[in-house]
Amino acid sequence: MRKINTNVPFRFLAMCCLLVSLSCESAVADPPAKEEPLAAAAPQTIKDYLKPAMKNAGFSMEGYILWCPTVIKVGDTYHMFASRWPEQYGLAGWTTYSEIVRATADNIYGPYTFQEVVLQKRSGFWDNERAHNPKIVKSGDTYVLYYISTANETGYAYSRSITGPWTRSDKIAMPFSNPAPLVKADGSIYVFGRKAVNDIRISQGYTAPAYNGAYSILNSGNNLFPGKNQLEDPTIWWAANQYNVICSDFRGDVTGVNKDGVQYYSTDGVTFLPVSSESIYSKTVTYDDNTTEKFSRRERPFVYENEKGQITAFFTACLPEKGPARIVVQPVANYVPQRFAANK
Repeated sequence: MRKINTNVPFRFLAMCCLLVSLSCESAVADPPAKEEPLAAAAPQTIKDYLKPAMKNAGFSMEGYILWCPTVIKVGDTYHMFASRWPEQYGLAGWTTYSEIVRATADNIYGPYTFQEVVLQKRSGFWDNERAHNPKIVKSGDTYVLYYISTANETGYAYSRSITGPWTRSDKIAMPFSNPAPLVKADGSIYVFGRKAVNDIRISQGYTAPAYNGAYSILNSGNNLFPGKNQLEDPTIWWAANQYNVICSDFRGDVTGVNKDGVQYYSTDGVTFLPVSSESIYSKTVTYDDNTTEKFSRRERPFVYENEKGQITAFFTACLPEKGPARIVVQPVANYVPQRFAANK
């Protein structure tokens, strides 16, 4: 009888087990490389949504310098409040002659038509130096017009009607300048602004339970911007569950260019961070007819937010090489800022 060699299948089985074992060890030792996450897209600032300025829009007045635009819609009419003073006194004339005026238009871009002088300086009161730097908001059924007198004196006037009469606060509400107010859903107020401390123009914030309540300073009055970053002329709005600010990069701390525009954000209203190091605006404006103009000064930015929470217009006060300053407006392609990372 022929003898069967039983070692062959056993050797074959052993070899298969060895190969399987090696394969398993290789799989454990050398896992497939993981895909790297895609790099986050560069944050989009309002600059990405700005359109050319409208040459035959905005607000101008022969013989007057116009500064500090702020706009609110009432019914079908857009009301712009602005600072104005006679051209003959030059830009520095604001320190003595500035008054607050109101102009109207039937669309957000204008052109705006002068209607009336709203506020002037008052002898014997806190606002006896000038009426300047207005910002208009609505709190409940009351219009509140914040403004300054001297560099570190902010108060307000209020009225049930956008055409007045206006009742002024009896005393200074906040000892800082460039107020940029936000009215929250519960009626409380957040006001962002700037104050010169040892010749450094820092950002500060105040809160109040209502526009006519007591204003309390945030962060012990320390700079809300990183380090010694300086600013001037902030405009503020709430979107993407965060505070959004555009202002003048006073010493070029972020953009590298003195007084170019810069955009910041904050999730808590105390710690603000720049969205990008890119300039939001410069002294050069491109118009809708493809011409450009370089201004000697371009300041006081203001964003207009529509009923849908979209920014649709961007205003700045512009001083040309020759002639009085005027308010220039750029349409904005329905900008809503993205939600940025929480402040750390």
